[in-house]
Amino acid sequence: MESNILVSSKKVFKEHKGALYAIAQSDADNLIFAAGSDRNVIEFDLQTLGAKRLVAKSAAAVMSLLYFPKKKHLLIGQAEGGIHVVDLNENKEIHYLKIHKGYIFDLCYLEDKNEIVCSSGDGSISVWSAQDYSLLYHKKVCKQKLRKMDYSARRGELALACSDGLVRVLSIADYQEEYLLGPLKSALNTVRFNSINDTILVGEKDAHLRLYDLHTKNQIIDLAAHYWAIYDIAFSPNNKLFATASRDKTIKIWDTERMVVLKRIEGLKDKAHTHSVNGLYWSSFENYLLSIGDDGSLRIWSVS
Repeated sequence: MESNILVSSKKVFKEHKGALYAIAQSDADNLIFAAGSDRNVIEFDLQTLGAKRLVAKSAAAVMSLLYFPKKKHLLIGQAEGGIHVVDLNENKEIHYLKIHKGYIFDLCYLEDKNEIVCSSGDGSISVWSAQDYSLLYHKKVCKQKLRKMDYSARRGELALACSDGLVRVLSIADYQEEYLLGPLKSALNTVRFNSINDTILVGEKDAHLRLYDLHTKNQIIDLAAHYWAIYDIAFSPNNKLFATASRDKTIKIWDTERMVVLKRIEGLKDKAHTHSVNGLYWSSFENYLLSIGDDGSLRIWSVS
């Protein structure tokens, strides 16, 4: 089902020379970091639609990014399991956090506790103080990979997308498991809380998109949403829309309430990605939807 929602390509950045895996907001809502296999972290300006600067050069492929504007500290999660902390005031590395043996797939900041949670391909999470970057907690939670996470401050919960087909939901009070969703038939790549109601979206390797009711813990919708794996989900700033990114080279924009596709972004006609779409970020600046992929491009979409 398609609607008259208007989506147009605003800008295609091709400064990177390899697949992109990580995207994060910088100092202002119009400034964005992106990074990936070429190990360069580049800052882009959505207002001028230009590449602003090279902010860091990583020793290994970059899988995740997290930025603290107040400190101007950038955390760079790497493929070899380390996290570099770079002080952009002085343009130098100030910490190197290393406890994991697998990819650092995601980094999440828990503002209520001033803590950073890391999910890794080694199946464990680590928790670090955002004050001094000391290690607070490390725990193996899955025999397989942990991919993306999502944090609900309202619920006090952290959801983990696990490759064994389970969503593990932890209490942020003590990082103990509160409940499980699943198991599903394939690995899970991404999970997102709906910040308005008590539901959660799950994106699978087998291209299914599932919606769970967190009151009952029951699955209420199962959709064959893409042709290949779903790698990321992003809600619009007003939560009325969300987007899914897939290995099938497409982005789909959905109506949150009705769970129907409003727009499919694909092919030359839409100036879409030519390879897998790996990450999404829906900016409050001009309501731009940002996407990154294996073709090395950062693409800006105007949605209205």
